[in-house]
Amino acid sequence: MSKGSKKSGRKTQPAPTPAAGTSVPAPSATPAPAAAGASATTADTGSSWLDSSDPRRRTMGKIVLAAVWIYVAALWLLALDQTFSWGIFGPKVPPIP
Repeated sequence: MSKGSKKSGRKTQPAPTPAAGTSVPAPSATPAPAAAGASATTADTGSSWLDSSDPRRRTMGKIVLAAVWIYVAALWLLALDQTFSWGIFGPKVPPIP
């Protein structure tokens, strides 16, 4: 592949130069104001639940993580039980009536 190819396939066009008689406002050093939908609660977007300042969020994250660990462990135990016929989850053959 060539070095300058892009996945999007769009070609970049040079910025138009202003006419000699018109003035272009310089970009301001201050950032644009935040949108109304972006509030202080979403300030830590992208941060881990462990780094959250909210203790509820940390606790819920720990509970969810523990539940996932228990679920995966139960699946592994079930797979091992079926593979080696340990009988942990009951006999392999149901009883005859």
